[in-house]
Amino acid sequence: MTFHDQTAIITGAASGMGRASALRFAQDHARVVVADIDETGGRNTVEMIQSQGGTAIFVRTDVSDNASVSAMAQAALKTYGRIDILMNNAAATKLCNERDRAVHELDEAVWDKMIAVTLKSVYLCSKHCLPDMLARGKGAIINISSCDAVLPEAGFDSYTAAKGGVIALTKAMAVNYGKRGIRVNGISPGYVITEVQLPWFTTNPAAVKAAESYHLTQRLGRPEDVAEMAAYLASDRAAFITGTIIAVDGGYEMYKGTKAEEYCRTE
Repeated sequence: MTFHDQTAIITGAASGMGRASALRFAQDHARVVVADIDETGGRNTVEMIQSQGGTAIFVRTDVSDNASVSAMAQAALKTYGRIDILMNNAAATKLCNERDRAVHELDEAVWDKMIAVTLKSVYLCSKHCLPDMLARGKGAIINISSCDAVLPEAGFDSYTAAKGGVIALTKAMAVNYGKRGIRVNGISPGYVITEVQLPWFTTNPAAVKAAESYHLTQRLGRPEDVAEMAAYLASDRAAFITGTIIAVDGGYEMYKGTKAEEYCRTE
């Protein structure tokens, strides 16, 4: 896979799956736009890319804000002249871990923030990147959903709703833009160990052990697992793939789905 002369925008690239993906695209010669509200982490990602000989810029972006996202897209066009790939990865994962609840306990402000950062961002970023793709008749968009959208867990209702919306929007966009040369696909990760998730993993050993047992690979995911699939879906090797959601989860969805009754009893 190679992305010579192509520009890839990756949201939420200050850490985790976004950072791993930014590094992966840069290794394949893409010019990377690191978009994140975390300025320190985002600039660190750019430095990592540049230290490996890659090309990247950081654009501080609030993905839930229309003006901020518009400025991000304009910065990409001003710097690199085109937008070829958009990876909508940003999500309010920390908010999910700390304040998400079942509906009757869920604060409206948490719901609004989760939807804005995790789902509305996919709409906004796509809206502002699509015009350049449409003008050239080619592009690839990769949206990051979650296994929780398919197999919900108790107490994460706003996150589940937002990620489920990402799946639905991915399919709708694929229908809208497929005949115009733009492919839109989604990735549904299982449990992936990222910087944001580390506190949860280190303080809930029983839950981690249970999660591991439902991955057929008998391990939790790594950010690089998702990055590899993102790079593939963005490449011409996936030219006949659009409108699909690919589980990168070590078999989690399939295996846990067959064990749902047992899982509910043990929880």
